[in-house]
Amino acid sequence: MMIMPYAQNVERKKSKEDFNMKFGKVQDKNIAWFLPRPSKSKYKGSMPLYCEKWLMDLARNILVKDDIKILNLFCGMNEYGIRVDLNPEVSPDYLYDAHKITEILNEPFDVILADPPYSNQEAKDLYGTPKLSYKKWTAECEKLLINSGLLIVYHKLIMLNPNPEKFQVEKRVFIGTRVNHLPRVAVFFRKK
Repeated sequence: MMIMPYAQNVERKKSKEDFNMKFGKVQDKNIAWFLPRPSKSKYKGSMPLYCEKWLMDLARNILVKDDIKILNLFCGMNEYGIRVDLNPEVSPDYLYDAHKITEILNEPFDVILADPPYSNQEAKDLYGTPKLSYKKWTAECEKLLINSGLLIVYHKLIMLNPNPEKFQVEKRVFIGTRVNHLPRVAVFFRKK
């Protein structure tokens, strides 16, 4: 066993503290979950078992608020909040296009959870919906969020901040399920 001299030990500790000061805040934004699959729903594109609940619990924790008002866009079989989708098979509260959601809703929300199709091709082939405009539907979300509210975008990609002047990245959750399945990422954008 090699005994490290005191000076080297102190230097290593200082180096670790410097690293944590520089990168700790950035890494505090990133967490990883491993959840069971499949969900109880057989609906194509459903979130993994417990995922929606855990995302809402994390949102409550970030907002330091138990009673949150939730809008669930591209809801599929999600259960929480006011559910909006273009697919009548999922029985949404509103059968409507997320690109124009402020035409029918104008109330403020604490949290908007969006689980859009992952590509225009998937939107067309799986869901029979029109092309997506990330910039357009996220701008609609910004209008409906309270100040400091959260827009959570669940996707297979790490999505860009839709508008850095109006949002900041609060948290990134990397969600693994089982082997040979792609992970998903939920990015929490906080409205400034």
